[in-house]
Amino acid sequence: MGGMGKTTLAQLAYNDANVNAHFKKKIWICVSEPFDVMKIAKKIIGDESIGSNELDYVLQRMSRSIEEEKFLLVLDDVWNEDSTHWDQLKVPLMRNSAEGSRILVTTRKERVASMVRSTTFTIYLGELSEQHCLSIFNHMAFPNSEADEYEVFGDISREMVKKCKGLPLAAKTLGSLMRDKRTMKEWKDVLNSKLWDWKEVEEEVFLPLLLSYYDLIPIDRCCLLYCGIFPKDYELKRDELINLWMAQDYLDSERNKDKGVVGNIVFDNLVARSFFQDFEEDDDSGKIICCKMHDIVHDFVHFLTKKECSITEANQGANNEIEGLGGKVRHLTLTFVPDSSDSLPTSCYNCKKLRTLAVFSSRPSLLCIDASFVLQLKCLRTLNLIGSSIKEPPEEIGQLVHLRHLDLSKNSYLKKLPDSICNLYNLYTLVIRDCVSLSNFPRNMSKLINLRHLYVMGSGLKYLAKGIGN
Repeated sequence: MGGMGKTTLAQLAYNDANVNAHFKKKIWICVSEPFDVMKIAKKIIGDESIGSNELDYVLQRMSRSIEEEKFLLVLDDVWNEDSTHWDQLKVPLMRNSAEGSRILVTTRKERVASMVRSTTFTIYLGELSEQHCLSIFNHMAFPNSEADEYEVFGDISREMVKKCKGLPLAAKTLGSLMRDKRTMKEWKDVLNSKLWDWKEVEEEVFLPLLLSYYDLIPIDRCCLLYCGIFPKDYELKRDELINLWMAQDYLDSERNKDKGVVGNIVFDNLVARSFFQDFEEDDDSGKIICCKMHDIVHDFVHFLTKKECSITEANQGANNEIEGLGGKVRHLTLTFVPDSSDSLPTSCYNCKKLRTLAVFSSRPSLLCIDASFVLQLKCLRTLNLIGSSIKEPPEEIGQLVHLRHLDLSKNSYLKKLPDSICNLYNLYTLVIRDCVSLSNFPRNMSKLINLRHLYVMGSGLKYLAKGIGN
């Protein structure tokens, strides 16, 4: 079950002093979905910028990188049960490595353990004891370790911990929830919540997260749920998230605070509630600038938004999945993986009320977006075409007058922005990072009077937009 501590246990082994002394090389890779052999091999090599996309070449490089070395490779959160993909990776690893090398896999699926033929060495994590869960809970709920608080809320704490059912994630989340509650009434209200009575499997897994979710103010809830547009294990950058929340009008404040300020407050609230993890901090300020969502939190968000939000692989089965949502889908994410089509599923043309369309590609691909499709998206607020390698967006994009956020980053084939983009007078954010072939802006960029954020790092621009002062 998710949240049992598989990754945590693997991290303890990975960072153990004896383990460090035993292995010459250690590699940690978070796999999740899809199981991309090319991507994993490049991470093992330690150079994800390798230009070649020839699998044989990359696997040979990988094999040489661990030649005669005793290594420890951790593949965290493996879901794929296809032995073909596994053998592509395993065979070259075994061929050249030194005796005593080890591969450690974490997974929720027993079939994956069978696929990697590790059933003899499988560790099945059981539930934590109530005492251990109580220790986690108290650590989160009483960060200052005040003895009188332990005594006042001790009995209720133990009752709450019983409901965690041995899940460390549940204990951690509940403890975070109770951190700011200091009255007996607040504690009893949580303890006696009807949410605890739900018996369905999904709701048992999401129970502690539901409590934290309902404790959020409405603006925080909206922003948390919007994080469901990203694929699992996606690095959530603080500034990017705030810009996206802003594009959806989630950050409006009655006190007329700056939307950027409100967004930072929301982000920090979600961090404090343990909805985010794996933090990356700024070296100078110590401020969290990047994080991830735990898989259970990601699944939980999708459980709550399953009628309005969809993440779908752009393959033949995508049409059925999108059509199943009918016209209700508001946020659609398409992932393009090797061997998938480079065209949008035809069912996308029925999603006329989309507010977000996000495309994430794990490989260079020439994505075709025609004018008729663009004209269907009159409600669109956010358009992300990251890594989709379009040569030029259609002129009709200028008719998306509600568009607030346009991300064309990592499009190496993008040579020109259409002149009509200057008609997007509501545009807040334009991202053209790593568009190396883009050398010029359209002439009338000064018409974008609401533009707040312009990201051009790594682009081929010779100069900034004329009239940028506007």
